[in-house]
Amino acid sequence: MRIIILTMLLLVMAKGTFAQKEGQQLVDSLTAELPKMIEDTNKVRLLAAISYEVSNINAEEGLILGQEALDLAEKINDPFGMGISHLALNRCNYHLSKIPETVDHALKAKMIFESIKDPNRLCEAYISLTVAFFDIDIKMARSYLEKASELTLVTNDQIQKEKTMSRVGNLFRWFGESDSARKYLMAAIRIGEENHLNGEVNLAKNRLAWLYESEQKLDSAYFLMQQTTSYFNEIGQLKYYVEDLNLLAGIRLTQARENPTLRNQYLQEAESFALRGYESATRIGYINEMYLATQALADIYREEERYDLAYRFLDSASTYHKIIFGSKEVNKASILTWKYEQQLKEQEVELLKLRNRQQLTLTIVAFSGLAILVLVVVFIILNRRKLKKAYDMVNQQKEEISQVLKELETTNLKLETSNLKLEDANQELEAFSYSVSHDLRAPVRRIEGLCEMLGEDYEKLLDDAGKDLLGRITGSTVLMNTLIEDILKLSRITRQSVSKAPCDISEMAKKICEDIKQNYPGKEVTCKIQEGIIVEADEHLMQIAMQNLIDNAFKYSSKGERPEVTVNCEMRNVNGEMQNGKMQDGKPERSGARRSQMVISVSDNGVGFEMSQAGKLFTPFQRLHSDEEFKGTGIGLATVKRIIVKHGGSISVESEPGKGTTFSFTLS
Repeated sequence: MRIIILTMLLLVMAKGTFAQKEGQQLVDSLTAELPKMIEDTNKVRLLAAISYEVSNINAEEGLILGQEALDLAEKINDPFGMGISHLALNRCNYHLSKIPETVDHALKAKMIFESIKDPNRLCEAYISLTVAFFDIDIKMARSYLEKASELTLVTNDQIQKEKTMSRVGNLFRWFGESDSARKYLMAAIRIGEENHLNGEVNLAKNRLAWLYESEQKLDSAYFLMQQTTSYFNEIGQLKYYVEDLNLLAGIRLTQARENPTLRNQYLQEAESFALRGYESATRIGYINEMYLATQALADIYREEERYDLAYRFLDSASTYHKIIFGSKEVNKASILTWKYEQQLKEQEVELLKLRNRQQLTLTIVAFSGLAILVLVVVFIILNRRKLKKAYDMVNQQKEEISQVLKELETTNLKLETSNLKLEDANQELEAFSYSVSHDLRAPVRRIEGLCEMLGEDYEKLLDDAGKDLLGRITGSTVLMNTLIEDILKLSRITRQSVSKAPCDISEMAKKICEDIKQNYPGKEVTCKIQEGIIVEADEHLMQIAMQNLIDNAFKYSSKGERPEVTVNCEMRNVNGEMQNGKMQDGKPERSGARRSQMVISVSDNGVGFEMSQAGKLFTPFQRLHSDEEFKGTGIGLATVKRIIVKHGGSISVESEPGKGTTFSFTLS
C-alpha cells in the first residue's frame, strides 16, 4: 500500500494531475490517505501535494496544509520536501494576492532546487517568480521566463514537459508574444493528448482560448472555452471555472455589439455566464474574478438599457477595483521593503563569509610562510657546499671563456685577411673575364665576316654539305657573340654600383611586354600586369632583370595554346605570412606594427621543370632545356640574381612540368 501511495504522490507532484482523479476528487482521495502515512518524508510530500491541489479550490485551506508540510520538512531536514512545500505555499499566497509572501516562497524554492540540481522543480520555481514579479518588475519577470523556457525544452520527462510548456506558453501570452505562446501551448496540448492527461490538456486549451480572445478570434476562443468550462466545473476546479465563465461573458458581449441579428441572444448568454461567474467567485472569495464578473454585468446591463442594475454592479466593480489595485500598491511597497531587507541580509552573510575567508587565508599564509622559511633554511644548509663548488666552476669557466674569446679574435683577424684576399681575387677574376670576353670579340667577328664572304663568293662551288657546314659555323659565331655579350653584361653588372630611385615596375613591364610581343608575331600572348608596383631600385639594372625574366616567360610559354605572362606583387610578413598586395602611394599598405616586405613575381603557364633541377638555374651557362628546344646562353638568370643580390634582396623559383614557372624576388 505504501508503494502505491508513494507512486501516486510522485505522479501528482512530478507529472501533473493524476490521470483518473482530478480537482476535488483528487483532493479528497489524497486527504483520505493522509492518516495512513507513517514515514515523515512521505507525509511531507502528501501534504505539499494536497496544498498545491487545494489552492485552486480553497487557497486559505491550502495555505494551512502547505505550512504544515514545510514545518515537518524543516524538522526532518528534507530539502526536496522543503522545496515542494515552498512551491505549494507560493501558489496559495498568489491566489490570495499576498505578493511579498509569494515572492519569498518562490525564491526559497529556487535556491533549494538549484542546490539539489532538480531542473524540473527549478523550472516551476522560475515560472512562479515570473508570475510574482509580472506586476512589480517586468524586466526581472522576463529574465525568469527565459530561464524557465530553456529548462522546459531540455527536460526528458514528457508529462512534466507538458505541464511546464503550458504554463510558459501562458506567460508568453501575458507578455504579448503571441507566436511563442501559440508554439508552447500547441506543443503542450499535443504532449498531453499523447499521454492522456485530461486535466493538463484542458488547462492548455483554456490558455489557448485566452490567446485567441486577445487576437480577436472570438469563435475559436468561445469553442475552446465551452469545453474547458464544463470540464473544470465537473472536477471542482472553481478557480479556472470562474475565469472561463468571465471570458465567455466577455466574448458574448463583444459579439452582441458586432452582430445586431443575434444581439439579444448573445446578451442573454453573456448575462448568464457573468452571473454564474460572480456567484462562484463570491463563494470561493476570489476578488479579482468578482471584479471582472461585476464589470461584465455592468456592461451587459448598460447594453440592455437596464441602468439601475448596471449602476449597482458598476458600484460593486468599483469597490472591488479599489481593493485589488490598492492591495497591489501595498504589495509593491512591501516587495521593495522585502527586497531591501533581503539585500541587507545577503550583504551581512557575504561579509561574515569574507571575514571567515580572510581569517582562514591569514592562518594558511602564516603556516605556509613558516613552512617555506624552514625549507629555505634547510635548502641553504644542504646546498652551501654545492654553491661553493658552483662558484669555483664559474670562475674556471670565465677563464676558459676568456681564452676562447682571444682565440676567436685571432680567428676573426685571419678571416678578415682572407676576405680581403678573396675580394682582390674576385676583382681580378672579373677583370680577367671582362678582358677575355672583350679580346674574344675581334677574332669571332673576323670568323663571322670570313664566313659571310665565303658564302657570297664561293656559294656556287660549295655543295649542300659544304653549305650546311658553313651555316653551322655562322650560327656558332652568332652564338659565341651572344655569349660574349652576356658575359660582358654580367661582368659590367658585377662592377656597377647601385643608384636607387623610385622605379615603376608596372610601366616598365608593360613596355617590355610590348617590345617582346613583336618577336612572336604568330602568337597571342596575354600579359597581366598589376598596377602601381613602385620600388626603390636602380632603374637601369631593374630594366635588365625584368627584361630577362619576362623574355624567359614569353620563350617558355610560347609553345602553349594560350600563353600567358603575369607580373604581380604581394606583401609578405617577415615571418613569411602572405598578405594582400594593396599599395598606398606607391608603398605597401601598413598593417599595424608588423614589418612586411614586397614580393614581386613574374609567372608563365609554359613548360615548367622539375624542382629538383632548380639549383642549376642561377649558375652561368647552366640550362635545363636543349638549344634545339629553346635558344639561350644560360647567362640571363645568373645576371638577374646578381642584380637582385646587389639590391640586398633574394630570388626564388617555383615550377611544375606542364604547369608553368614563377620567379619571385624581394628588394631590401
